[in-house]
Amino acid sequence: MEKIIIEEKQTKAVRHFLRSFALFFLAVTLWVAGFRARSLLLGLPGGIAAVVFGIRCIMNLLKASQKKPLITITFDGIIDSSSKNSIGMLSFQDIEQFCIAEEDDAIGIIPRDEEVFIKKLSPLKQQKAIDNKSYEKPVFLLYVGNAKDMSLEDIYTLLKKRLDDYRSLYD
Repeated sequence: MEKIIIEEKQTKAVRHFLRSFALFFLAVTLWVAGFRARSLLLGLPGGIAAVVFGIRCIMNLLKASQKKPLITITFDGIIDSSSKNSIGMLSFQDIEQFCIAEEDDAIGIIPRDEEVFIKKLSPLKQQKAIDNKSYEKPVFLLYVGNAKDMSLEDIYTLLKKRLDDYRSLYD
């Protein structure tokens, strides 16, 4: 089986692009107004701002056009890149089951041995897992609320199927 890459929506990057484009447009307008009025007081700052915001606009456009993987599902496990506190690669061998955490717009991961798996993580990620546990949430969460072209339930079904396929071969 091949790996499945679930991409992230780039709504934040698109908003940054639109904001920088509006500022670029205003800077060009200021530059043109200064050029027409032959005013160095308007033309010079407008020209400098147009260059700066033009470069920023191009950078934001390139960022918005990049595809960023949210979750990659391989046959052996999951590569999570959904948040800053993502757990990275998680093998299906370590997973007991999945559940839906609708209030977080996430899929919960319940490992087979929580304590052993939590100890493998970095201190920051350990604290996040302990916090989730104290709030009676699944220890690990895959934040899939901004997944491109897939709903929470679709991703949950796909993960559950891959886990069942893995177990049918290796357990």
